[in-house]
Amino acid sequence: MTSTFPKLIFLAALSALLNACATSPEHEPILASYPEPPAIKKDETKYHQVKKGDTLYAISLIYDLDYRQLAQWNRIAPPYTIEIGQKIRLSDPTPGNTPIHNHTDAAAQRKAKQNAGAATAANRFNSQKKNAVSFAARPSLGYRSAHTIPPLANASVKTGSSPQKKPIISIDNTAMLKLNFQWPIKGKILKSFSQEDNKGIDIAGAMGQNVRATEGGKVVYSGQGLIGYGNLLIIKHNDMYLSAYANNSQLLVAEGYTVKKGEVIAKVGQAGVNKTSLHFEIRKNGKPVNPLELLPGK
Repeated sequence: MTSTFPKLIFLAALSALLNACATSPEHEPILASYPEPPAIKKDETKYHQVKKGDTLYAISLIYDLDYRQLAQWNRIAPPYTIEIGQKIRLSDPTPGNTPIHNHTDAAAQRKAKQNAGAATAANRFNSQKKNAVSFAARPSLGYRSAHTIPPLANASVKTGSSPQKKPIISIDNTAMLKLNFQWPIKGKILKSFSQEDNKGIDIAGAMGQNVRATEGGKVVYSGQGLIGYGNLLIIKHNDMYLSAYANNSQLLVAEGYTVKKGEVIAKVGQAGVNKTSLHFEIRKNGKPVNPLELLPGK
């Protein structure tokens, strides 16, 4: 028994020493640290999926965008044909908002101009060569001009002013032409611009009252596919201005039709319960503007 007790003391001391080494911070295991994997950036780009009846102009009206921007962002060429199910991008895909065709189109245009210049020079040389041969074959004394210029003294001078022609609005011209908007219907303003997020004005009218084109242009939308607009017409006056006529009881013109200023295009309908009115908007570069600033005073 005497020899066993020292052994127990030795084993207890050894066990205590091993436990101390195991818990000592100097002998803690070193764990390798690895950086967190980079988070995958989600594509937060918004799209509009084309449904039956949609046009690029109608989509631009929904999102307050310029139809030309939508066309550029989605590489859609005139006449801006879109297909059902197609996803229309609603933001600029290029960094720094640079034009999509900035580099490729510029290079192509430069090359086209160079080729056109070379072709023109070659044609001019061939023409001169041909003329040189034909004139050389003729006697120099026998050549006379095919026509003569009348003397300046005999030139007639017109007096007075000619009748002015009716101005014609160019639909496809990028230059801004003067527009003289007229009221689509005559009536009391029920809701003004920006009132309760209104993007136009609401004009009181009678059921079936004639709605007239506020200016000449081309009908680019005629249907009822836009929620909240009912039977809707959109007229493109030029590259900058569009006008919209909503909540009609009847549409009288189809897409692609060219209308004249004052032409009857629709009939007034109801915008809600016991509310017979026309919702009218004017868009400038895709953004709604106050129609009262462009319409004549009553």
